[in-house]
Amino acid sequence: MKRTPESITRLVEELQHGDEFTRAQASFALGMLGEAAVAPLIDLLYHNDREVRMRAAWALGVIGQPALPALLELAEGDDPVVRIEAIRILGVIGEGRSLNALFHALTDPDPRVAQRAAIALGRIGDTRAFHPLLIALHHPAPDVRFAACNALAHMNVAEAIPALRQRAEEDPARTSWGASVADAARRAIQEIEASNPNVSTDQFARVRDILQRS
Repeated sequence: MKRTPESITRLVEELQHGDEFTRAQASFALGMLGEAAVAPLIDLLYHNDREVRMRAAWALGVIGQPALPALLELAEGDDPVVRIEAIRILGVIGEGRSLNALFHALTDPDPRVAQRAAIALGRIGDTRAFHPLLIALHHPAPDVRFAACNALAHMNVAEAIPALRQRAEEDPARTSWGASVADAARRAIQEIEASNPNVSTDQFARVRDILQRS
């Protein structure tokens, strides 16, 4: 498909107003157009229809790195809904340049944003996120602590086990959808232990002592 302003405008209209098949086709085509489609897709992240936002976000994820500068800017914008969408896409793209923005989002006053940042960091899996995620285990919102447990499980860093064990033993909270934070911590421990069979209990104990003294 030609990257003309007219073709992009038509696809944007179809993504917003077409039937389900037409919308799916339009989002796919916009994703394939690459950088030329970034600006109109960014505008659609402000749309009041969640389905439109999701399809635009998917297309931006397909475009990848050319969309990164705009997404990084949106991740620190004023609209929490748009911040959430931008952060979710950054997790899909998985670019290391987004880490600082995601670390900052972990401290966002809106727990929905912080939760999405933890999910994105777990998806990227960069070990530089290890310490920010450990701190997120103490976030006041259970949804964020739950997401941090899952993210640490995805990173498979054995040194996370003492902090996760503390969550498993001491955190009775449930998320906004009713899931147990303690159960998430226990599952994370099991996943990490299964991937690190040679790490001894004594090593975990030493790490726990260091964390408690810090």
